Amino acid sequence: MKFEHKKVEPNNSDFQSLVVELNLSLTQITSDSGESSFVPDDYDVLKDGCIVVYLNNVAVACGAFRYLESEVCELKRMYSNKSGAGSYLLEQLERYAVDKGYRKAVLSTRRINSKAVSFYMRNFYLESNAYGKYVGVKRSICLSKVLAT
Repeated sequence: MKFEHKKVEPNNSDFQSLVVELNLSLTQITSDSGESSFVPDDYDVLKDGCIVVYLNNVAVACGAFRYLESEVCELKRMYSNKSGAGSYLLEQLERYAVDKGYRKAVLSTRRINSKAVSFYMRNFYLESNAYGKYVGVKRSICLSKVLAT
């Protein structure tokens, strides 16, 4: 399979369609869509990044990162509906983040979302200290990775 990707903004229709799928999937797994954790209007084109992955011109995966603190970005709204697209997406997001000056990526997901936790760990993300609104939230797991520069 030959995946391609586009750097987009959160108002991109393909990104938004995939986020609708993500919200439904997360609601089934965790009873929470996760929508409140990502506000598209807060997107800063200088600091943040957003990607849609395509296979044969069909959008199959999406993800974003946003500025968290100096040299650290937070991954958000990661979703794939095609095998292999998630790994490709993560690789492209990490490269894009490095291009914007980030050296570390962090994220939070629900512990019950074992598929996501396993995916990130397979991609060398390690459990890390909770940050921001996730401090003290036992149902969440925070993961991080030092990005290759």
